[in-house]
Amino acid sequence: MLLTSKEKKLLQRLVKKEINKRFFTKEDPEMLRQLLDKLEQSRRNEKMNETKPTRL
Repeated sequence: MLLTSKEKKLLQRLVKKEINKRFFTKEDPEMLRQLLDKLEQSRRNEKMNETKPTRL
């Protein structure tokens, strides 16, 4: 499943909120952090792919 950048941003926000809840979350906090890292890495990769290569 492919996600747009807006969807990734939304997911990031939701995961961060879920991590901050701590006591109410049913999911493993480490798993949530890993998901957040993957989303952030994906967004960084998109930004790198958008930049134009410069002459060396």
